[in-house]
Amino acid sequence: MTIRFHLGWEDYFSAKEFFREKQYSMPPERVVGGLLMLAGALWFLLGNLNLQAVIPLSLGLIIFFGAAFFRRLAASRKWDKEEFYRAEHIVSFSDEGIIYLMGSIESNLDWKYYQRFLESPDGFLLIYGEDSFNLIPMRAFEDRKMIDEFRSLAIRKLGSETETNGV
Repeated sequence: MTIRFHLGWEDYFSAKEFFREKQYSMPPERVVGGLLMLAGALWFLLGNLNLQAVIPLSLGLIIFFGAAFFRRLAASRKWDKEEFYRAEHIVSFSDEGIIYLMGSIESNLDWKYYQRFLESPDGFLLIYGEDSFNLIPMRAFEDRKMIDEFRSLAIRKLGSETETNGV
C-alpha cells in the first residue's frame, strides 16, 4: 500500500496538540499557570493588597491561556523556515516495515522502530519517542477500505492504539 500527501503546519500542529492531550492528564502550562495565579492572588490578599502580586498573577494568566497560542505561532514560523517540511511524502506500508520518501531523503523503517500508534480524528500518529511521531493523515488514503487496512496492519504490528508495546 502506497500513499502520497503534503503536510501543512496546521496538520502537524493539530496532531502535536492531540498527542499532548494524550500524554498529560493535566497540561503542564495549566498547572504552572494555575499555581502562579494562586500564588499571586494569595500574595495580594495576604500581603495587604500588595500590588507587586499582580506580576505572578499576570504571568500565570499569560501562561495558562497563552501557551497554545505561542506553540501555534512557533509551529507556523518553524514550518515556514524549513523547505523540507513541505516536501511531498510518499509512504509505503508492508508487513516488513514502512518506507518514507520525502524529497531526496528515503527512510526504510522496521515496525520495531515505533513504540505505538494513536489514531486522531484527522490521522494516525506513529510514535517513536517521548515527543516524536510520524503523521499519516486520513486524507492521504484513497478510501475507507485503505484506512481500515492500514489500521489493521498497525494494530497487528504495534498493538492496540492504547498499548505502549513494551515501552
